[in-house]
Amino acid sequence: MIYFLGGPPRVGKSTIARTITGKHNINVVSTDSLGAVLESVLDPKLEPGLFIVNKFNEMRVEDRINMMVKNTTEHLHHQIEENRAVWKAVVPFVQRERDEGRDVLVEGVAILPELVNRLENVEYRIVLIGNQGKEHRENIKRSAQENELDWMQNAGDRYIDAFAVFVKEMSEYLEGEAHIYGFNYIEMSSRPFDESVCQVIDTLLGI
Repeated sequence: MIYFLGGPPRVGKSTIARTITGKHNINVVSTDSLGAVLESVLDPKLEPGLFIVNKFNEMRVEDRINMMVKNTTEHLHHQIEENRAVWKAVVPFVQRERDEGRDVLVEGVAILPELVNRLENVEYRIVLIGNQGKEHRENIKRSAQENELDWMQNAGDRYIDAFAVFVKEMSEYLEGEAHIYGFNYIEMSSRPFDESVCQVIDTLLGI
């Protein structure tokens, strides 16, 4: 079985994946790692969509904040374009795991309902998660402070506020897309985090 766990950054995908690995002995791979393989071998001129977010990260902090707050929809479209490029690495990986008869969890931002829906001859389960809650900005800040290796640990309040705006926008988009394709969407702010994690795992694994 192939398990897909998709959602915006900073909503709990990695935490859920680690819990599944520890309790259910299912291997996990992130779409970020699969995308990194493509980035290492492809020319940006030939596959520009694959490097869109990299270009965003190279912008001045103030410009990134403005993009996430004032041009949120445009930034979301850029993320979706990169997701579609990364998916070109996800499909052959999933097909190989299927052929080898292995269970695997694929988690990441690049998992979009429209892309998963196109898979053929692959048995899968999928859950999309998001966070549209008013407290998510504080959740992002607290999570970053608790992990000294977190790249957002030194982010300013304005950047975290802007990032939370983007997460909300992408969460809303994924909720709508999940509804269109008949997939499960779970709102992580609807209950305490630990309870939401259990709900996601139970739904994803069919427990």
